[in-house]
Amino acid sequence: MRRDLHQNKWNREPYSFFFALSAWTFHWNSQFQSPPFAFRMLEFGLFMHWGPVSQWGTEISFPLVCKSFPCNMAGPNRTTITANNTSQLQAHRQAYADLAKTFNPTKFDPASMAKLAKAVGFKYLVFTAEHCDGFASFNTSISTYNILNTPYKKDIFGMLAEAFRAEGLKVGTYFCPSTWNNDNYWAPNALTAFGPVCRPNYNPPDDPTRWDAYLKYLHGQLEEIAVQYSPDLLWIDCGLSPTYFDTMVEQVAPLFVKQNPDVVIQVRGTGNWEDYLELGDHSESQAPSIMGQPFMTAGVHFEVPSTLGGQWAFNPDAHYKSAEEVIGNLLLITAKGGNYLVNLGPGPDGLWPESGVEVFQNIASWMAINSEAIHNTTPLWPSNYGVHLPSGQSYSLYVTYSSASSAIYVSVSAESVTNGTLVIPFIRPSNFAHTISTVQFLGIEKPCTFSLNDTGLFVMFQLPLVPVQLGSYWSQTNEDMAPCATRGCSIYTNDHYVLADNESYCFRNPGEGLIPLYLIFDGTYMDNALTNDPSQHPGYENVRTECYAYAAAGESRVPLDLYWNEERKDLWTLSSEHSRQQALSSGYKMNRTIGYGIDNPAQLGDAAELRYYYVFKISYQPPRDDDEVTV
Repeated sequence: MRRDLHQNKWNREPYSFFFALSAWTFHWNSQFQSPPFAFRMLEFGLFMHWGPVSQWGTEISFPLVCKSFPCNMAGPNRTTITANNTSQLQAHRQAYADLAKTFNPTKFDPASMAKLAKAVGFKYLVFTAEHCDGFASFNTSISTYNILNTPYKKDIFGMLAEAFRAEGLKVGTYFCPSTWNNDNYWAPNALTAFGPVCRPNYNPPDDPTRWDAYLKYLHGQLEEIAVQYSPDLLWIDCGLSPTYFDTMVEQVAPLFVKQNPDVVIQVRGTGNWEDYLELGDHSESQAPSIMGQPFMTAGVHFEVPSTLGGQWAFNPDAHYKSAEEVIGNLLLITAKGGNYLVNLGPGPDGLWPESGVEVFQNIASWMAINSEAIHNTTPLWPSNYGVHLPSGQSYSLYVTYSSASSAIYVSVSAESVTNGTLVIPFIRPSNFAHTISTVQFLGIEKPCTFSLNDTGLFVMFQLPLVPVQLGSYWSQTNEDMAPCATRGCSIYTNDHYVLADNESYCFRNPGEGLIPLYLIFDGTYMDNALTNDPSQHPGYENVRTECYAYAAAGESRVPLDLYWNEERKDLWTLSSEHSRQQALSSGYKMNRTIGYGIDNPAQLGDAAELRYYYVFKISYQPPRDDDEVTV
């Protein structure tokens, strides 16, 4: 399907050619148009599957599937429920539906989620407004099985959309057109009928009246979403295969375009009616061989959807990907020309799992320094390059390019480079037409030494290199500000700390001592800032010996004390007596005059993984043109 925004319509057209992607073959439309450039430059998206099923801790929707007796279905706490007859099947499905009667996520805080998502580097959200179980997490008048009829009684999707847009993120709607609790989809009674995945249990042309009733229901809900939320992305999942069970969602697409002319629409599983290519679930392993070769970029824009913890919905026993794994996947997928959509589902109380939040915080630490190698970049041949060393070792380089900054970004695993020299073989005088001005290790101000010859670009740097993020965390509940540089940041989650808007960072250059963290105060805004360069904060007063927290209008400033933990290499600024006592009991000591980032990289302990991948920025000038670099 292609979109004509001028005529505001979508047209179906026949398949005309195909291309191979790894072991899969996708049929594609010759009229395919790339998604809006702004969407292609977002690169990193947050997927969020959530609903009443989070109370069970099992997968969303799929516990409803039963194709024949006996059938084994997921139950509470990931147990297995076996149904041998209709009454047992009905009881199980009814128990699933009744979860809506007790769904009350009182700790749900979309504003805090949005702030953390922004710090992680996510640029857009895709939320399950309605998954295949038919539960609507938005304001709908078409179905009574919705969030407003739960004890919570609030429009979750509307709250998320408002919070994430306030942080500058795009907001997308996931919607499943295969609704397994609808009697016109799994007929004649969705509680007792056998039902396949992603298709009705009857042939719609044989019962057009029933199918038309279902389409009226489906299209009505999609129209509500378009009008109320004007999503930036419409993410349609399974169940759209003509002609036997065609849900015809393209009929609703013009309304989404009318509400938001820049909306991106993908209809998964059809292969020809979408703005970009959606790969299969958890398909990161396909990325290295996109277009059949590791060093080639994809011919069309694509997205890889995956989970952080192995299950789309909340799982209290999940084992999460490490931050290093997520960052490595992101670097490769970005270099190939795609987006990475990573899912983390909240629990029944509305909070993300602490272990998942910890991974997000560690990614945020890396992204705070290296995000420019990801965002607003485009692929550059070679997307990833295997470097083989005489010793038999090898490492991969992931390559992106920014025309705005006239820079090439080369990323490499920190574990792969141990001798202080990085070799970039594909940049040589014979095939690089520009003059290299600087090579910089992101996070370190001092440029690297480099040389260029027929073998490649040699970059020399000092190890170990550990750029340190020191972020400010604010708790409205405790009226307390806490800067943090290590994984200890995760402890703030329990006290409702969020990454503050006035966050700042402290870096350590190799061979240098600790950089002082100046504390500066602006009496106008009742606000403190943490910086290593006070001149960058005009209007602020340097207060090396004390700083202040926020104070209510008309009240005096609240003093903050600094507490340093040598073992954790971590700094707190604390304003309440309770927090001071907690810090002292946790091994923190008062330090009124100065704050530090991480001292000796060898003493990082559990914060050592903050290194992950090194990113080198190769700046060149003058560029031959603004849109292309020839390598």
